[in-house]
Amino acid sequence: MGREETITLSLPSSLAYLDAVQGMAELLACTAGFDEEARLDVGLAVREGAINAIKHGNRLDPAKSVCIEFRLTAGVLKIAIRDEGAGFEPQLTPDPTTPENLWRSSGRGLLLIRSLVNEVHFRRHDPGMELILIKSRPADGQRDEEAS
Repeated sequence: MGREETITLSLPSSLAYLDAVQGMAELLACTAGFDEEARLDVGLAVREGAINAIKHGNRLDPAKSVCIEFRLTAGVLKIAIRDEGAGFEPQLTPDPTTPENLWRSSGRGLLLIRSLVNEVHFRRHDPGMELILIKSRPADGQRDEEAS
């Protein structure tokens, strides 16, 4: 794949679309040439990002939408997930690994996302928040060398 391709999805704020979003992310990661492990990582990261946008950003409001944009270039998949909510300060998100947060039933999504992709960025919009995920394909032979 030599040129950039962009695919955009716009969804209502409903958890019913999560399987489709995850499947689309995995399919596009496959198209971009990622191996199976990386495809699964991308799918799960996008699913978690979409959950956050639907639940925390849009507060499950069916009148609001979530927009997911996939940009595929040679060896890089960039995904932007945008909600229409009030936004938040990422640096103020409680650390789920601290003792006082270990037993909380939520708060691990961003930690999981960060472990699955190479880069995570946040951008405020009016209205809304955008989560940007970047997953890079390792250079040929790099994964084999890392496993040794």
